[in-house]
Amino acid sequence: MTKKLKILHYIAVYAPAWKFGGPVLSVSQLCEGLVSLGHEVEVFTSNAGLSSQRELPVNQLIIRNGVKVTYFAQATGIGINCPGMEESVTARAKEFDIIHVTGVWQRTSGAACIAAKKHCVPYIISPRGALGPYSWRQKTLKKLAYYLWQERFNVINAASIHYTSKQELEECQWLKLPGQTFIIPNGINTKFWQPALEEAKEWRKSNKINEDEFVLLNVGRLHHKKGLDLLPQILVSLRHLNWRMVFVGGDDDGTQEKLKQAFQSANLLDRVLFLERCEPRQLLAVYTAANLFVLPSRHENFGNVVIEALACGCPVLISDQVGLHDEVIDSGMGWVIPRVAKDWADFISGVIHSPERLQTIKYSSRSWVEDVFSIETTALEMANYYTKLCEKLC
Repeated sequence: MTKKLKILHYIAVYAPAWKFGGPVLSVSQLCEGLVSLGHEVEVFTSNAGLSSQRELPVNQLIIRNGVKVTYFAQATGIGINCPGMEESVTARAKEFDIIHVTGVWQRTSGAACIAAKKHCVPYIISPRGALGPYSWRQKTLKKLAYYLWQERFNVINAASIHYTSKQELEECQWLKLPGQTFIIPNGINTKFWQPALEEAKEWRKSNKINEDEFVLLNVGRLHHKKGLDLLPQILVSLRHLNWRMVFVGGDDDGTQEKLKQAFQSANLLDRVLFLERCEPRQLLAVYTAANLFVLPSRHENFGNVVIEALACGCPVLISDQVGLHDEVIDSGMGWVIPRVAKDWADFISGVIHSPERLQTIKYSSRSWVEDVFSIETTALEMANYYTKLCEKLC
């Protein structure tokens, strides 16, 4: 390893605040991977989503899986308002070799960018899809005002912008940001994400799902962005086949109720199972028990759940708006179909009738994930990029 770096990861929410989605898991695993390489990693974050985690002290440093983490207390206000984060990064920015800010449109981010620029510390921003066209179409006027007021300063002064997929980079080119850009995918802990065969059998049994039922699975927050409203349209034409649809995730915007109404109208609600979000360890059995993971998203900058499913031997069917669609097509580790209900229905019908089409992927997907997306691989790529950036700017 080259020079040992002192790295600050600055993110509004952090593990174990799983309710906030993919970045929480991917950033925490990246930090742990960097520590395993010998780097010193510190995280400034808030205690958002962690009110039930009484064992996590607030406003004091703890060690979580080798990473130094401080969960600063939220204050009242719009969004995640965390003065402690801002005060600490302002006071301590000069201590770090590099600062990595995850997320845009976050009121806490500006303090880190300002402090880094003041002390000539290079900083990286990972927008995690939030600078893409789908995001800009949501509350456009508010975002435009905020961009001109704060976010533009943050992104144009960054030493580099980190994208997780080719799609995400291409979507943001219109902004013409002056800094460097680079692509490193999210990594996962492949020692953790692996098939759980016995647990999968128990999971099916406990949820009254027969061995011969074809399980379609979606994991993640229930939100308009995920395009889940396509699934009732697809499955209504497959009512004659032996399938179950399983959703695992919390409801963000009323999507669950809309899905229930759509399935109820089609007299299919008894074949649909809604489960609340769960700890990552519980997901191993769910992924392993499923026959096909489905993600018909309207937009997804990466798609952590796609990699998790493949690591557990669950084949995937995704839309061409999921950031990973190029990688899935190129590798042959799944199927990519535009958001057309009939095309999805035809494909699902085909694999239910001929499930052997899934077997090649079930047996080979895990090795592909280990080669390309293991946290050892992606953390090393990130550490090498940090080092080159620091050397270039010194």
